Amino acid sequence: MILPWTATQLISEIDGLVARAEAQTDMEVQSDYAKYLTIRVLGLVEQVVAEIVLAHVSAQASPPVLSHTTWKMKRFQNPNSQRLIELVGSFDRRWGDSLESALTSSEREALGSIRSQRNRIAHGEPTTISLVQVKGYFAEIKSMLNRVAAPF
Repeated sequence: MILPWTATQLISEIDGLVARAEAQTDMEVQSDYAKYLTIRVLGLVEQVVAEIVLAHVSAQASPPVLSHTTWKMKRFQNPNSQRLIELVGSFDRRWGDSLESALTSSEREALGSIRSQRNRIAHGEPTTISLVQVKGYFAEIKSMLNRVAAPF
């Protein structure tokens, strides 16, 4: 499976935000963009993983199972690599095993870092996240999302 169309649209939107942020000369505005992008990137992971799982389930499950999965996926929040592996493994053990071995340490670190920074931002804690860091994390997360979709 390639990434769902909505995933590519969301990625494109975030790419546009990164470009606008990079065009800013005011470092305070750039910092604000970095915080906003942090929130958007983790939201991207939540939404795209849900879409990939639902595509997998809808191809194989009855309507009641699909309905339950849709409901459960709305509650899939604040993922780290372990939760992601456990989630896909709960649908297909081979998928979980495949993802666990395919994820690179830099992809795992990017997801963990963006998650940690998002939580700091959401709770009003200080953060030193930079646009350069967010851009690097975003690149790793795009790669990770392709690995999540790869088995299909």
